[in-house]
Amino acid sequence: MSGRIWAAQLCLIILLVSGMHVLNASSGNLIMPSPLAIARQSLIMWSDGTMLRGLGQSLLVLTLGFGLAALTGVLGGVVLGGFPVVGRILDPFVNALNATPGAAFIPLIIVWFGLYAEAKVVVVWNAAVFPILIATASGISHANAELTEMAQSFGAGRRQLFWQVMVPDSLPAILSGLRIGAAVSIVGTVIAELTTAQSGLGGLMIAAGNRFQMDRYFAVVIVMMVLGTVVTAGLRRIERRFGRWRQSLAGAR
Repeated sequence: MSGRIWAAQLCLIILLVSGMHVLNASSGNLIMPSPLAIARQSLIMWSDGTMLRGLGQSLLVLTLGFGLAALTGVLGGVVLGGFPVVGRILDPFVNALNATPGAAFIPLIIVWFGLYAEAKVVVVWNAAVFPILIATASGISHANAELTEMAQSFGAGRRQLFWQVMVPDSLPAILSGLRIGAAVSIVGTVIAELTTAQSGLGGLMIAAGNRFQMDRYFAVVIVMMVLGTVVTAGLRRIERRFGRWRQSLAGAR
């Protein structure tokens, strides 16, 4: 089955590259650069260190922003989901902030934190924290009732019930929120690099776009796509592992 999936994905890549070549032949380099030109520009940017420096700058912002979002999102979700009264009080405010476009906060973030690394980290945090927080709170509040009753019947206290039953049972939901938050973090990193001091992959992309260097532009976009795929695939794999653990636990009961 996995072989067929790989074959189908390879066919889609071939179709995509062929479509790019046809569009380049019919519309020119300004509309769509040829795949060979993109590959050649990618080789140049990697060999002279330009792409590596941009990737390193973006990874630093992404790691700090997502790490902060994961920490605060999980802890906040545990509080909201584990304490129903607190959850009901704060739920309207969380939903209001989550529904507000992240770009609306960027001018305020720039005023508070400036144009450099701190502001970029806050932009990424603001983009990623709410999916993590909401998924964690939902997982905690919908913990398996049978496990909870079983633990109570064996004399588990509230603290043991919370940390040893409810939190572990909600791990798949927490990991799902982390995966969504990681994907949003990559978008937030690019937005931060475009709207503050231009650096990283976002800075390379906007510089190439301003000069109409479309082969260079697409070379950066491909790196962003690969980065997003690697991060989300890694978190998805962890999520599936915990999902199998949960299914095996259910089967044992």
